[in-house]
Amino acid sequence: MSDRPGYRHPRTLETARIDWQKTTPVARDFEDVYFSRDQGPAETRYVFLEQNHLGERWQNWEEKRAFVIGETGFGTGLNLLVAMQEFLNQAPPQARLHWITTELYPLQPQDLRLAHSHWPELAQLSQNLQDHYPLPIAGFHRLHIHPRITLDLLLGDAAENLSALAGKVDAWCLDGFAPGKNPGMWTPELFQALARASHDQTTFATFTCAGPVKRGLKEAGFELEKVPGYGRKREMLRGRYQGQPSDYGPNPSLQIPSSPPPGRLAIIGGGLSGLATAEALNRRGLTIDLYEADEVGSGGSGNRQGVLYIKLAVANNPASCFYLTGLEYSRRWLQRLDPEQKNWQESGVLQLAVTDKEKDRQQRFLDNNDLPEELVRGVSQDEASQLAATATAAGGLFYSRAGWVKPGELCHHLAAQLPATRIFTQTPVDQLQRRGDHWILESRQGQQEYDTVILASAFASRQWPATQWLPIKSIRGQVSHLPLNKPGLQKPQSVVCGGGYVSPPLQQMLCFGASFNLHTQETALNPEDHLGNLEELSTSLPHLLEELGAEPLDLKRLEGRVGFRCTSPDYLPIVGPAPDHAAWEEQLQPLTRNALWKENEPAPVHPGLWLLAGQGSRGLASIPLTAELLASQICSEPLPLADELVEALHPGRFIIRQLKRRQKQAKPPKGSD
Repeated sequence: MSDRPGYRHPRTLETARIDWQKTTPVARDFEDVYFSRDQGPAETRYVFLEQNHLGERWQNWEEKRAFVIGETGFGTGLNLLVAMQEFLNQAPPQARLHWITTELYPLQPQDLRLAHSHWPELAQLSQNLQDHYPLPIAGFHRLHIHPRITLDLLLGDAAENLSALAGKVDAWCLDGFAPGKNPGMWTPELFQALARASHDQTTFATFTCAGPVKRGLKEAGFELEKVPGYGRKREMLRGRYQGQPSDYGPNPSLQIPSSPPPGRLAIIGGGLSGLATAEALNRRGLTIDLYEADEVGSGGSGNRQGVLYIKLAVANNPASCFYLTGLEYSRRWLQRLDPEQKNWQESGVLQLAVTDKEKDRQQRFLDNNDLPEELVRGVSQDEASQLAATATAAGGLFYSRAGWVKPGELCHHLAAQLPATRIFTQTPVDQLQRRGDHWILESRQGQQEYDTVILASAFASRQWPATQWLPIKSIRGQVSHLPLNKPGLQKPQSVVCGGGYVSPPLQQMLCFGASFNLHTQETALNPEDHLGNLEELSTSLPHLLEELGAEPLDLKRLEGRVGFRCTSPDYLPIVGPAPDHAAWEEQLQPLTRNALWKENEPAPVHPGLWLLAGQGSRGLASIPLTAELLASQICSEPLPLADELVEALHPGRFIIRQLKRRQKQAKPPKGSD
């Protein structure tokens, strides 16, 4: 959707090369230290916390949103750790901290642990960071390292990533190696990005007084003040942004309009999407009423086992960027909510290349993509068979950090952990309409008034007048369940995907499938779909049924479940404010095809109405991240994705595409009068 030349390509970053001089880490490539040889934490407190007046600002922080700090140069994480300690000691108990930082050369985990070992007073906070530390993949990584503290670790070029940041920063810690040793970071593009993410109360502090930094900050709109430096540093800089505030993103039509606080809030839909959104909003101190027409997790989220997996494209595209980020976020989300893994398992996922076409596609993927082997690697047929503990029909790709989830039980587990959410089951919403400044919701609970309503009810999100235009589809899927007679058999040991998928046995039941049918809404089990699932299973794992003692197989032994996937035309989720379709058409229709992206104002939306739909067959890798994205949007906080991906998920993308198609069709052919 972006008019920029291509999406940022996820890739493995080169990690920092560290030389240790006793207790001091030195970057070999920049010949500069990461922190003061003598008093690293004390230097951080003086340079960044005191000069940004953070202690005083935190003590008086009464806003519901998080206090946001931006940093250039994450390094060992020392600035973050010291700030966390001081914030938790000084800020009111309901206050939250959001730390956004960049790093082009991330430390390896062992170097991070060694650096942290020198600060025993920060040991618990250090352990939290180490437990969440991501793979060195370029892009945005959102980490919840404390119940009150969120970290966005933006790996890659600082200027590029900060230019894609959707959100505003309250204080900047401009760290990173000295400009004379690392001029590649201190560029005009970086200073422009700092200005774009600042507001009229944004402050900054930096250890350096180098000329390029002073000129760059001043030209970007920052007021500068020299103050005494720390230790042997004679001077340093601090100041405040006094330039013109700007909006993020190159496509104003898809910007999230500024909105008042969410106020009284309702979610319609008690599947994984609705519950994950409630959890994300509860973490932000909001209370919610959640309405579910049936029982929690009874719709598409109610399957016995679901697969946490992704299928990355050969060429870089927004779907690959999004789902790669989503997979890693889902893993951290599951680990935080269910550390004992009662409702999920990191078994790994094998994607077999059974056909020549798929073998060619996977090889081109490996040739074109540079991703860590800990995330995905190619495996031979022999290695695939060893990983599955049964003979596979081919080799393929192995995602060691993926696995399976019990989505139905996870929904119930999640619902029990939402103390600030009232859940009304067996409560369909009969009416939803805008009246004055509020949404009126009618159900068997009576008529209720809300400031904010989130539609997270899959295909049923289309039932309201404001959303009937949504181009979503309901796709029937049937999963087959085979009871096993031989106790203790655990084959396959990883999830195996071919034409369908099969999960490791759970409680003496083998789960495999799933069918894909656009043309029926039939809820009863279909014997033909069972046969199709069996055929796919035998194609991928030809000896599995025999090894499990299930051959010859009587179809009457098979159980199963029917569910319905909600998908969008581009198979990406739909996340964001609900566009006012008629107003969009009126506002954008007169524009030329190229000017659709040049409109200066956000296109109109239905105030307080938000959408979370279209999760499709990869919802376990998308729902936690899209719920976090939606909660961030509603609370006017920095977003967990680069702005180009936020735009790729925006509901309005379909309206703009429709207008562009109309204009293309209406354009007279060349040579006509």
